[in-house]
Amino acid sequence: MSTTDRTDQRPVTGPAGGRPAPAASPVRPPAAVGWAYAMVIVATLAAIASNVFEIAHQVETGAAGAATTGDLALTIAFCALFGFFAEMLRAGRQWGRVLLTVFTALGLVFTGLGLAGLGGRPLVGPLQASLAVTSLVPSVIGLVLLFVPSVNAWMAEVRGNGRMITQRLRKLVLTCHVAISVGWLGLVTGMFAMSVAGATTGDAEQQAAMYRTMSLLDEIFLGMTSMFALITGIVVGAGTKWGLLRRRWVAVKFWWTMGVMVLGFSVIHQLILEANELVAAGAPVRGGELDSVGWAMAGSAFVALASLVAMTTISTYKPWGLTRRGRAATHTARAAAPAGR
Repeated sequence: MSTTDRTDQRPVTGPAGGRPAPAASPVRPPAAVGWAYAMVIVATLAAIASNVFEIAHQVETGAAGAATTGDLALTIAFCALFGFFAEMLRAGRQWGRVLLTVFTALGLVFTGLGLAGLGGRPLVGPLQASLAVTSLVPSVIGLVLLFVPSVNAWMAEVRGNGRMITQRLRKLVLTCHVAISVGWLGLVTGMFAMSVAGATTGDAEQQAAMYRTMSLLDEIFLGMTSMFALITGIVVGAGTKWGLLRRRWVAVKFWWTMGVMVLGFSVIHQLILEANELVAAGAPVRGGELDSVGWAMAGSAFVALASLVAMTTISTYKPWGLTRRGRAATHTARAAAPAGR
């Protein structure tokens, strides 16, 4: 979702075209922003409590391991990130609102999958299910409040006053986005290769080693890299005047990235767990259920790999021009520009 267009670096000038115009006075946020902020905090705390409960359950049952370390790291990261996004929302940053929206929506999807016992992360017991529901309700309320008319008008006014990330910060975030995306592509490439090796080998030990390694990469690294690739891409897009949904190639990458993340969580992760359970149960290497799971895992990994390669190609060629929203924004900006410029 990175954008490599050059931003407009012309200085803002005063009426005489000389010294820069004074910065606009801060615009007071509407009450809905405060309520949305409170709902985000409540939902985040409930989600963190749910994750902590799951980690404690893993420790108590002796299932703690690399997955537990990954869960703990993700819990800490989400705690810090949601707090940061909420503060950026109160500061009027459009990309803060976008990130809160995206991760709240993903949280709703993943919690729904957990409540349904899908996606390899079923919720453990009534307490964790109650915490998940407690997180869902304020999440929905906060998500609605983020887009009421008063908040939309306030965000537009603040954005018009230049609340964007600086060029220096943009280059830093873009560098991080490219590096993390390369790491994500490398991880998925390796997992595809291992899934094919596991599905074609006749050696039980080699197959078990492939699936254990895939589980390790999935639990510790894959979720983290995909999450931060999405975050940095959104900041680079929504944090600049180019916008997140104003150019078709950026919008396509945005939705496609979330689709690959959902595929990884709800399909690939589940298949890796099933493959390792079958290996542990002594299932035959060829000709049984492990065959079907192995090839399904290889096919899903190929879809994820092909998607990431396609998104890299889109980033390079930047096709398709402006979206309808982008054309409307451009028309509005030209209409508001002083004559003769």
